[in-house]
Amino acid sequence: MNSPQATRLDMKRLVLGSAVVAAIWGGLLPALLRCPAIARHVARMEERGVNPAAMYYTELDRLPLRPEWVDRRLTLWP
Repeated sequence: MNSPQATRLDMKRLVLGSAVVAAIWGGLLPALLRCPAIARHVARMEERGVNPAAMYYTELDRLPLRPEWVDRRLTLWP
């Protein structure tokens, strides 16, 4: 069995974790929408009739993950 102290500590961790998630979800993520690059991306998606909040990674165009010269020089199997 857990001692009352351990139970209190677990409850504090739960409350702290919930507060961190709430701060990120309710504060940090909405603040990112004010970043010019993200705001442009969201506006472009909305102009095209795409709801950016409902997108899946399979709906995205291929993003350049690395420079082309890396793809030319990269050999996975010789």
